[in-house]
Amino acid sequence: MPLLPLIHCQFNRLGRSLLTAGTPLLLLVAGSVGCDRLPYFGSETSNTSATSPEVVAVVSETSGISAEEDSAKQRIGRLLEAVLPTLEETRVLVDQHADLPDSSSIPFRTDKQSNSAAINELLDEAIVALSLSEVSDYRQQIRQATEAIAQSQEKIADYRRQRLSAAWAKDQSQLEKVNPFELSKEAIDEQIKSEQDSIEQQREQLAALKKTFAEELTRIGIEVDEASVDSLLSSVSGDDIVSMAVVFDNIKQLTTQLQELTEQSGEALETSKRYYGMYVVLVHVMDRIQKTFIRDINTVYIPKLNGFSDQATKNIQQAQVLIKAKGGDVETLRGNIESNELTRHTAKLYIEFLEQNAEQIATENKRAQKNLATAMNTYDTVKLSSDVAKLMNSGRRDFDALMKLKVPSLREFNNDAIRKEFQRMTGELRSN
Repeated sequence: MPLLPLIHCQFNRLGRSLLTAGTPLLLLVAGSVGCDRLPYFGSETSNTSATSPEVVAVVSETSGISAEEDSAKQRIGRLLEAVLPTLEETRVLVDQHADLPDSSSIPFRTDKQSNSAAINELLDEAIVALSLSEVSDYRQQIRQATEAIAQSQEKIADYRRQRLSAAWAKDQSQLEKVNPFELSKEAIDEQIKSEQDSIEQQREQLAALKKTFAEELTRIGIEVDEASVDSLLSSVSGDDIVSMAVVFDNIKQLTTQLQELTEQSGEALETSKRYYGMYVVLVHVMDRIQKTFIRDINTVYIPKLNGFSDQATKNIQQAQVLIKAKGGDVETLRGNIESNELTRHTAKLYIEFLEQNAEQIATENKRAQKNLATAMNTYDTVKLSSDVAKLMNSGRRDFDALMKLKVPSLREFNNDAIRKEFQRMTGELRSN
């Protein structure tokens, strides 16, 4: 594992203490403090006596900013600390890629194929680090509230079954009255009322969370309404769409930080190019997450949904044969046919929904690939530090366009039967 870059070295020494003290970290700029005589991996002169540019942390004054702004800046500081080593390691691999042989028969020798695999592995690590956001927190809270409602509903169903055989309090024996497992009808009714109250509270909380969740999604570039929020939360692609938007928003903010770092580096071209190389890696991350999203829909989710539909068709045909041959209970078999027809119809709607998602992301990925090609070419040819800062600013504006997603609503999602079947399929897709 190569040594961490000096940026991270000095960040760890100074950044952690600043964050612990509650001072918002804004950016890191080239300076001349500490961490000297450590190798900067990827440089031609990496050795224990090499001296590379060091980093100092520049912090904002706490006066004049709100607690919310302060918290946001600290979050970006922590994010920068978490992702910086991965970005730098990936940049080194990107740097060497063009000079590697296409393939090699020599064991353990790096070639383009193995280098690409290593880059993709690091990009996936970066995606995980960049997926952290308050939006993800709201999504988790929504899940917890939804699960709490389901648990209360299950408890109510159990209590109602117990009530069938329970005695009224006046008819209980003394032994039954002191037995905690022998509840009276009145006691069970109280338990049911308690769970119903809990459900009502959870539903109110859920409505508020969904509203805030939609507002946060809009803030980071996903256009949603009430119907599409439900589709997003219920679909197997919803988590990926939210994660993608969070990653893009974090990339945009990190690009701002890298741009400021570049501007602060003055005419130190190598330092500026290093920061621009990290920016190039961030564009790679965008391309990677989009392609992974499209691939999963086309090669994993849609084939599985087609499998659900095919099995439902076989079940319908078998039930029809049994009805014709009078080989089973006709009413039950007709109910089975209706249930399987619902499965086929919902699978068709689900596939349409996923195809719309994939088509939209594929369109955005074409633009991302153009940005990536431009960034790679620029990285190889840039000559002036001032040019680098301008190019990053231009790239950051491009991110605004790439981040604008409109989540389609699932057709007929207001139908209770279809919605429940849709959610059942999502559970199977996630578990598999």
